Amino acid sequence: MHRASIQAETPPRPQDRHERTLKLCASNGETRVPPFRRRETDGLAPRRLPHRHKLLGQHASMPLAAPTGDSLNRRFRYIVTALYVVVVGMFLWQVSQQWRGYRDATEAQKDFSVVRAALRAMANVSSERRPTVAVLMLRDPDTQRWLDVLHSARQETDRRMDELGAALRDPDCDECGTLVSSWERARTQLIEARQHLDAMQGPTHTDEDIIDGFNQIVGVIPRLSSIAQTSATGVIRENADVQSYLLVARLSGVLREQAGLIAQQFAPALVRRRALTEQEALDIAGTIGKIEQLRQLLLPSVRVLPPDLLQDYTEVEQRYYGEGLDLLNDLRHQAARPIGSDVTLMQLSDRYGPLVRPIDRLRDDALALAGETIDKSLRRHLVALLVSAVIAVALTALLLVMVWRFREKVIRPFYDAQRFILAVASGDSTAKLPGGRYGKEVLDLFAALNVLKENDLKRHQLELERNRLIGELQTIAETDPLTGLLNRRAFESRAHVLLSDKRSADPVVALMMIDIDFFKRVNDTYGHETGDTALVTLATLCRETVRSEDIVARFGGEEFVILLRVQVGAQALELAETLCQRLRGTKVTATDGQVFGFTVSVGIAFGDRASASTLHVDELLRDADTLLYRAKANGRDRIEVEPSG
Repeated sequence: MHRASIQAETPPRPQDRHERTLKLCASNGETRVPPFRRRETDGLAPRRLPHRHKLLGQHASMPLAAPTGDSLNRRFRYIVTALYVVVVGMFLWQVSQQWRGYRDATEAQKDFSVVRAALRAMANVSSERRPTVAVLMLRDPDTQRWLDVLHSARQETDRRMDELGAALRDPDCDECGTLVSSWERARTQLIEARQHLDAMQGPTHTDEDIIDGFNQIVGVIPRLSSIAQTSATGVIRENADVQSYLLVARLSGVLREQAGLIAQQFAPALVRRRALTEQEALDIAGTIGKIEQLRQLLLPSVRVLPPDLLQDYTEVEQRYYGEGLDLLNDLRHQAARPIGSDVTLMQLSDRYGPLVRPIDRLRDDALALAGETIDKSLRRHLVALLVSAVIAVALTALLLVMVWRFREKVIRPFYDAQRFILAVASGDSTAKLPGGRYGKEVLDLFAALNVLKENDLKRHQLELERNRLIGELQTIAETDPLTGLLNRRAFESRAHVLLSDKRSADPVVALMMIDIDFFKRVNDTYGHETGDTALVTLATLCRETVRSEDIVARFGGEEFVILLRVQVGAQALELAETLCQRLRGTKVTATDGQVFGFTVSVGIAFGDRASASTLHVDELLRDADTLLYRAKANGRDRIEVEPSG
């Protein structure tokens, strides 16, 4: 089959265009040199353009880059940058100081959470002793009631221990992580002590066993107190205002523990209705001595306490150190008799419990006051930080506004004038004239430069129009005007590209040659306009049936060709059958209103992409053309395929 090829016109070189423009300007009597187009250079310095001569009747020599020396704009940037760095540095230093104070206040709050949780856990561990004694030592018929009380007390203790663990594991607390191991040991010891005491529920246990179990629980208290003391040190280091409050709270917590311990030490003798042993008497005396020591430690801190806490301590002095210690001393003398004391353990608990409550109140009020002080300090530092940040931002913004105003009113007009002149001199038609009030000489110069810019813009528009026309001509040269498909020349060009493309994994190339059956009869019967409609109908079906990457073209007359890549030849055959089936169900309306259908004959040739070096479009076209004529000879409206397909 004969193929026609069209040789594209070689576009003129840029140098030739420039020379023709020079000649055109000379023939028109103009002296303007047309601006050169800037070339993109990779890694090279920009090419300096030749000077413009006789611009608007004056000789001029215009550089394309700013002078190498310090310009006014550059010196202004240096001064502003130095001033800005100094001012911003001062602001940042001030903000950093406030941030450091806020960070310390936040850390103090985290440490205080640990102190408060530890002291509360100490109080709850101590509160487990009373129901435990009732369950193990009293012969109370209502044992289940005491078991329920013990269960509730242990649940509350576990909740407090969990709060302490959560406070220690707070990732925002820098030093809390080192105390987690102490908390874990205290929790383990508490669980083991409970298990030991629970195992003694029965008549076989002795007082020594019970005391040993209580001592294990008591051993948990120093671990919690150590955690509270370590965290309190951190709080005081970061916020010294709460030192006296925390000291009172810690000493009150220890005093509360000793007050509960002494009642536990009386319990065996009171329950068994016997005299105190020598060891029990020594232990009670030692505990009373510790209680007196705690009193002496509290006295220095009391002098600086606010009125509310001072009132709480006064109540502790009156109720516990007065009535409470008198009660304990009387009980100690009675229990030293051979027959022991006639006071029962529950009677002691009822009389002694109210005398201990002022200690709890003193501890809780001291903790509350410390927490309020820390919260106020945190809020104060936060406000100071925000105010510093706002002032810094406001002053920085004010500085920037002042600098911007000075640049816009003083520096910018000179800089814009220089930039516009250089841009126009280099052929940049997008440059805009700077606004503002200038002298007459500057305005005259800008008016002359604006003429130069407009002339360059017209030249650029002519080039764009020329490129558009070239693109349209290229599209017309490659497209069939009736169907909008590729023409024969474009098909052959794209077919060569498709055959040489190695990116696709499809191993088979299929070429379909399609011809409308009895097309001359359609033209003779319905007219050439209707025949054109049939061609457009077939072209539309081809575009809708094939894939986007397949090549479809009108090869001439009523012949169409499709080139595609497939995995196996059966895919191309299936595509052709789909096309024929759709065409059989398609009707065309003639110009006179008659409706008719038409069919096509198809020949499909195949090529192996593995042998792409010997695979040519011409051979595929010849093979497909032969198969097409075979389809027509065998009755039309059919598809003929190569045996290898």
